Amino acid sequence: MKTTLKDRFLPSSYVQDSYDQLYNLTQGSMNVDECTREFEKLSVKCDTQEPEEQTIIRYVGGLEPEYSNVVEL
Repeated sequence: MKTTLKDRFLPSSYVQDSYDQLYNLTQGSMNVDECTREFEKLSVKCDTQEPEEQTIIRYVGGLEPEYSNVVEL
């Protein structure tokens, strides 16, 4: 049922756009909490199945250097 609803109501580029947003997410003008929430939202939306280490690297890589350095420590 879920697949049928997605096929019917979501644009064909929805999944690709969501992955693009996730893989290119950077902190920019967001604070760390906002960036974390956006990362989590996109991860759920994309239903990513990857090792935890890879997810952590993706998250830390999107943070500003002043924060990512602290997280890496």
